[in-house]
Amino acid sequence: MVVIAIKCPTIEVVVVDISKPCIHAWNNDTLPIYEPGLDDVVKACRGKNLFFSTDVEKHIAEADIIFVSVNTPTKTRSLGAGKAADLTYWESAARMIADVSNSDKIDVDESTVPSFLAEGTATDDLFKPDRVLIGGRETPEGRKAVQAIKEVYAYWVSEENIVTTNLWSDELSKLAANAFLA
Repeated sequence: MVVIAIKCPTIEVVVVDISKPCIHAWNNDTLPIYEPGLDDVVKACRGKNLFFSTDVEKHIAEADIIFVSVNTPTKTRSLGAGKAADLTYWESAARMIADVSNSDKIDVDESTVPSFLAEGTATDDLFKPDRVLIGGRETPEGRKAVQAIKEVYAYWVSEENIVTTNLWSDELSKLAANAFLA
């Protein structure tokens, strides 16, 4: 999200979390994580077009595009234990979005760790991704949403590195990339 903030200065980016300590840390001068270059990017945008907040409902209601990036750990019990993703956090986020939205939203379910990301080079990797894969529904609304997301990434990613597809192919591609890199 910080890369979107610095590359798209006309877009207001609000990072929300229910964890007050987490948001407090991101609003502090000393960031809660170290990644080369991240501190400079956050300091350049924070308070201008990049904000960190615990007021999740307010910002969901105000947003046009919502990037959902939540943990999907492996299930530890019941059907699929040890094999399937636990979607509890994702379902909770989706329900909150549905409950508080008062207008149409574009929901981007984002990988918490993109397959191209490497510790120590994450900031640079996000500035120069080898590809951005955007999947959407094959409906007029879905195509419009895909185009809107493509326009955001087009601020800094070349058109040939932005791949658009349907939801099924998008998910399959992500799973294949994860399996290949495992």
